Amino acid sequence: MHNKVTNKHNNILEVKLNSLELKRESNYSLLFEHINFEVNSNSIYCLVGKNGIGKTTLLNALLNLLDEKIYRVKGNILIDGINPFSCDSANLILLRHKIVKYIFQDALSSFDPLKKINYYFKDYTNSAQLDELLDYFILPKKETVLNYYPFQLSGGMAQRLAIILGIISKPKLLILDEPNSAVDIPISNLLSKKLIDFSRANQSSVLIVTQDINFALNTTDKIGLLTQHGITEFSTNRDNTTEIKTTLLNALLLSE
Repeated sequence: MHNKVTNKHNNILEVKLNSLELKRESNYSLLFEHINFEVNSNSIYCLVGKNGIGKTTLLNALLNLLDEKIYRVKGNILIDGINPFSCDSANLILLRHKIVKYIFQDALSSFDPLKKINYYFKDYTNSAQLDELLDYFILPKKETVLNYYPFQLSGGMAQRLAIILGIISKPKLLILDEPNSAVDIPISNLLSKKLIDFSRANQSSVLIVTQDINFALNTTDKIGLLTQHGITEFSTNRDNTTEIKTTLLNALLLSE
């Protein structure tokens, strides 16, 4: 395990992506270029972009989850000092299973349809935090919900359970893809507060991608407006949310 770079800048994630390309027949077409951003330790960072721009593809690129026969990634990515494109298999396993927890937008797809939900929570069934989180997110008691199969869950229930699993495992970096897409506004507000509490209590970092500007403004320390050709960053505070919201809305409309 010798592929870890010393982190000198107090960042859990450093992205310097020169380009991300998709192979089409014999040529490559550009998906993104000049994507540069950092997620500080103990902070929440949100990438906001229009629907269909490729936010999920970008997240998958960060963890080297894309098929290299179809996608071409140029640049440098460090997660807790580990480059997922050049590290050995032991570090890659450490990265994907311990350092990072990645919550997919389609949470149901992350659960094996043949396994009950308790399979995924077996290390936490006696945890008081699990009881608290189930209650917080307005889910059934663990004696009930953990005995469900995935097909018995609604999309919103699956999304909340996946998020609970991410929170309770206490990763250094929690990555969430459109985490409030399958829940209503009250649950979305609860999620925003819980992610802030999680980051502060565990000294963990959170990376969110979304097109929900209100959720981003309520949750994050810094917002990156994602376009095909780069990122424009905004630091958030109570005094500038209206100004940032207007800027982001106008930018997303112009990018249509």
